[in-house]
Amino acid sequence: MSTNRKILKIVSLLQLLAALGAAALGAIALFGADLAEAEAGVLGVLVVYADGVLYVACAVLTLFCAFMGIHGANQPSRLGSHRLIAVLVVLLSIGTGVFAGLGQEIPVMAVVVGVLALAAAVLDGFVRKEADL
Repeated sequence: MSTNRKILKIVSLLQLLAALGAAALGAIALFGADLAEAEAGVLGVLVVYADGVLYVACAVLTLFCAFMGIHGANQPSRLGSHRLIAVLVVLLSIGTGVFAGLGQEIPVMAVVVGVLALAAAVLDGFVRKEADL
């Protein structure tokens, strides 16, 4: 196994951890939004709900990307649409980060998910180039 394939597998395993973190953050936002209604008002609750939905969507796409990366690191011909999904995760994480940043917070989880997806997309290209796909 080449170095790029090993790094792709490691990045994909890190993506699994990031997906679990994003899913947890999204679940907390979705289930805890009702508790914030007294302090934030209706608009604040809608922002928290939307933030939760975006984080859950990031988590689901990141899980797909991670599993495809782990599977494709062994056999590059099985990468399929890994790069496309990784680019979609990058775009979704940018949107999530911008939307989460409206609440005057630093969206660290969105940044982590986006950086890992960008690394996976770049490594996908390197692995495909090595395998002449």
